[in-house]
Amino acid sequence: MKLEVLVSFSYGEREVLRNVGFTAERGELFSIIGPNGAGKSTLLKAMVGILEPEGSVRLDGRNILTMKPKERAKLITYVPQSSFPEFAFTIEEFVEMGAYATRGDVESALKRVGLWERRREQVTNLSGGEYQLALIARALAQGSEVILLDEPTSHLDINHALEVMEILRELKNEKIIIAVLHDLNLALRYADRLMLLHRGRKHWEGEPGELEPGVLEEVYGVKVKLTEVDGHRIILPQLAKV
Repeated sequence: MKLEVLVSFSYGEREVLRNVGFTAERGELFSIIGPNGAGKSTLLKAMVGILEPEGSVRLDGRNILTMKPKERAKLITYVPQSSFPEFAFTIEEFVEMGAYATRGDVESALKRVGLWERRREQVTNLSGGEYQLALIARALAQGSEVILLDEPTSHLDINHALEVMEILRELKNEKIIIAVLHDLNLALRYADRLMLLHRGRKHWEGEPGELEPGVLEEVYGVKVKLTEVDGHRIILPQLAKV
C-alpha cells in the first residue's frame, strides 16, 4: 500500500506550502521534521482534508481529498497534538468516538496501548503520556489504513515518549504511519525515512543515515554534530550559530 502526496496551500495570499511531495508506504515509519513555522502541522491537516489544499493525496491511486468525510475516515486518521481533555468521558467512550464512522474495534485498540483494564476510568484522570496513548487508541479504533500524528511525543517524559514510539514502530507493519516529530533524536532513532520542511517547502528527504550536519545547519541556523551512541545516530547542537 502506497500513499502519494503532492499539495500546496495558502491562507489568502500567504503561501504556507508549495508543491510538497513525497510517498510513504506500509512497513516504514515516515517522519516529518523542521523548525517552528515550517508548515508541518498544516501539511497533515491538508492531507486529511481539514484544510482544502491544491493537489492530491492518493492512496493506491485513489484521491482521498475528493472523497466524502465518512469515506475518507475509513482510509486516513489524524491525531492532533495532545491537549488536555475537557470532558469526563470514560476512556472507552473517548476511544469509541474514533470508531463512530467506521465501526472499528475499540477493545482491540485499547488492549494494543495497554488501557483496556482501565477503560471505565475517566479520561481526565490520565497523565499526559497516558492520554497520548488514548489518542492513538482512538485512531486505531477508526480502523483506517493511514495514521497521521502531529508531534505525538510533545510534552511527554522520556519513558512515555519511548513507549509511544515503540507502539508506532509496531504499527508501521500494519498501517502507513506518518509522524511530525519535534525531537530530532527520536526521529533519527525510530524513523525509516525523514522529510525536512523549511518555509513550506521540502528541503531534504532521505534515510536517517544519509542526513548530514550541513542540511540541519541550513534550516535550523545552529551548528550541529552527528555522532553515534550504542548503534544509534544522535544530534548534538554546538554553541556557535551558523
